[in-house]
Amino acid sequence: MTTTVGEDLYVLPASYGQERLWLLEQISPETALYNVPLAVRLRGRLDAPALAEAVSGLVRRHEVLRTVLQMRDGEVTQVVREALPFDLVAESVDGSEEAVLARIGELAALPFDLAEGPLLRGHLLAVAEDEHVLVLVAHHTVTDGWSLGVMLAEIAALYAAVVGGSDAELPEIPVQYADYALWQREQVDGGSLSGQVDYWRERLRGAPRALALPAGPRAADAPPHASVTAPLRVPAMAVRHLRAIAPGGVTPTMVAMAAHTAVLARWSGQDDVVVASPVAGRGEPELEGMVGFFVNTLPVRVDLSDDPSLTTLMERVRDSSFGAYDNADVPFEVLVGELRPERAAGRLPLAQTMLAVNNTPLPEDLSLPGLTGEPVRLAQSTAVFDVTVDLVEGGDALSGTVGLRADRFDQETADLLAESIGSVLRTWAAAPDTPLSALPCPVAERDDPAAAPVHEAGPEESDGEDTLPATPTEHLLLELWGEELGTPVTSVRDEFYALGGDSMRAVRIVMRARDKGVELPVDMVLGEHTVRQLASATG
Repeated sequence: MTTTVGEDLYVLPASYGQERLWLLEQISPETALYNVPLAVRLRGRLDAPALAEAVSGLVRRHEVLRTVLQMRDGEVTQVVREALPFDLVAESVDGSEEAVLARIGELAALPFDLAEGPLLRGHLLAVAEDEHVLVLVAHHTVTDGWSLGVMLAEIAALYAAVVGGSDAELPEIPVQYADYALWQREQVDGGSLSGQVDYWRERLRGAPRALALPAGPRAADAPPHASVTAPLRVPAMAVRHLRAIAPGGVTPTMVAMAAHTAVLARWSGQDDVVVASPVAGRGEPELEGMVGFFVNTLPVRVDLSDDPSLTTLMERVRDSSFGAYDNADVPFEVLVGELRPERAAGRLPLAQTMLAVNNTPLPEDLSLPGLTGEPVRLAQSTAVFDVTVDLVEGGDALSGTVGLRADRFDQETADLLAESIGSVLRTWAAAPDTPLSALPCPVAERDDPAAAPVHEAGPEESDGEDTLPATPTEHLLLELWGEELGTPVTSVRDEFYALGGDSMRAVRIVMRARDKGVELPVDMVLGEHTVRQLASATG
């Protein structure tokens, strides 16, 4: 077991993002759904103890890497621990690329215990005498994509210093992640973001409650949240050409967003689509060199009505994206709490598809004393959203993968989705006036429009039965609901979130019910539900 933390030093509130991921981990415990792996191939004469000391130095510098998340007094908290020497576990692997990638995948799939930690693990795979692979796996609550670049740069600097017998010339960290979390909560609690909340409330008014994709073939025996993926590449020349004929201000990300939403509109039959779009969340200069979970998710709503052409759709995507960026300080978790979207078990609120375009990718090569380093490209293996397009921007070119949840779609559908996005972009480049309805879209043309959607309706309608509790479990739940909501609850037909409930209260009810011997299904608790529905689900 890798050890990086010791005794507790501080107990501070979790950030909103950490709180959300903690809640989601309660739905899918013992999984690697929010694991973030980083692998670097090192060629040359490696000093393994020096590398372990370099990672230890990284952990000493960034408190978040020695932080765990615990529920204390009904709230999710960050517990920062003292740093101990980092245990970089060494092992040998077969030299084949398949064996190396398989072992990285196994290490990345090991779950974390958020309460006990550590939330950063490290392995050093010996492939040959002069070739090693450094594998670091962190939980998403303590890192994000931007942080990986920071970690890699600092490890390189620290390794060079250890080998050279000197101190690393790294800038002082002005604040730690826990300080940021406190500042973030002060911004929300003090009302500084109320204007941005108002923007989102108006912008998302009347938005579709779900992305209703046709139910298609599924991957056989797929575990929950497994992913089927297909590669997608858009050459730089094509992106530049599309930007040249599009309205001013369009970025490569917006080109990808237009194509993605065009395909989703054709596939789902909806002309109103909300896409989750991650942003770095590092608006303050002092945050740029920090490790932590800063990334925020913006629900970008795109209007695809009236059969738009490329120019019209690009204008809509540009305006919607800029509006989102101008109001990007509201944590996604706060938006969900303020807007109270209709919920359903197994469905993410506000958006069920994500488009991520990383324009700060890891460096292609690293220089360390006596070593050359090269990041290992890792395939996406888990799926949080129903549909994910994950791209890297490099010199205008876009490359990456499209991913689908394997318990809902099969590999052929992923291949058709990638083909559809590419076909849309090629068609627009050749004929920008082509309307949405005339775009080639193999994934939509394969599916039967009359097929049942992936997402069904929400909670069952009341059948007129008595609203009074009829079982001990219903009596217990009414009592717990009333205590958590601060108001008497008398009807087993009342809906939890309509009464003012939120995700944190829902999870507290799960824990209190568990203490009394009643196990509630957490995924159902986080969707819309009544006391009677919950009690029935316990059997």
